[in-house]
Amino acid sequence: MGKAPANTDKKMSVSDVALARSYVADIGGAGKVKAILSNAYSRLISMFPHKNEPDWQWTERRVRSFWNGEAAYVEFREMRELHAAAAKAKEERELLQKARKEHAAFIEKTASLRALLERTDPDFFSPEIEGLRRQSRDMDRTGVGRE
Repeated sequence: MGKAPANTDKKMSVSDVALARSYVADIGGAGKVKAILSNAYSRLISMFPHKNEPDWQWTERRVRSFWNGEAAYVEFREMRELHAAAAKAKEERELLQKARKEHAAFIEKTASLRALLERTDPDFFSPEIEGLRRQSRDMDRTGVGRE
């Protein structure tokens, strides 16, 4: 067997940079590139301020270098922090999606109960109907569950 080609290290760092880019995308979420990078940077500096280690602090330029594939390498601690931030962002998005589904189910259930009461005896159930209508309207006005 011979020595490994000299460009092996470069290929490894390119794949590391590609992985770092995907983490930045996961952290930043959906939207325009500028918003993604801004969100990713904000999350990284809030999660990992490194106040006692200024050389370790995140910069917008470093995050952008991962996105553009310009970084020559990714430090191990950077990869760990990117991974942790991406996992947290993904978890928060899943929780938000679950809450939106539960909210939509609640609104649907409230509307069906109101319709049932309106069909049964609208005069007798008018206070309950109005309460359900108000509750539905107030919940929907917040914008929760809308995309």
